[in-house]
Amino acid sequence: MIQSHQLDASILRFQNNPKYIDKLLDQLQTDQTLLIDILVGSHSELLTEEEVDYLLFLFLAIYDSFQQIAPIPVFDESTIIKAEEASWAIVNAHNAYDDMVEHFNKEIREVEVIEFIDLSIAPDDENEIRITDPGRLLMLAVLSSLVRLLESENN
Repeated sequence: MIQSHQLDASILRFQNNPKYIDKLLDQLQTDQTLLIDILVGSHSELLTEEEVDYLLFLFLAIYDSFQQIAPIPVFDESTIIKAEEASWAIVNAHNAYDDMVEHFNKEIREVEVIEFIDLSIAPDDENEIRITDPGRLLMLAVLSSLVRLLESENN
């Protein structure tokens, strides 16, 4: 199970070594082309530029945290799509953001990662990143899909 301090350590790695985030993104684009294309690329036109950048940052922080624990296999297209469809089913079945997060907390074992996602994208007047309501739902679906995939490989 990923702990909040592991997510914090990934973010610190990014802050202390900005080239690390570029290296990780290059690695993902080379080794996990389908993962990045399906989960991020296919939705990027629906987000603002700031939202895309933030989504990518959170995506990389989560991926890096799992990668620090164990190697991550290359996911095939059907596995990625299955995880994405499961997350979208939850988003589409609930009207309120908080209800979606609550449902993800019940369904996904990586509770601290879901809490990290929620803290990062939940409506908050003090957040430096402006996230639209549609962008928030999309980010929640994408990031929860990633967590589904990664937790399935670490159990």
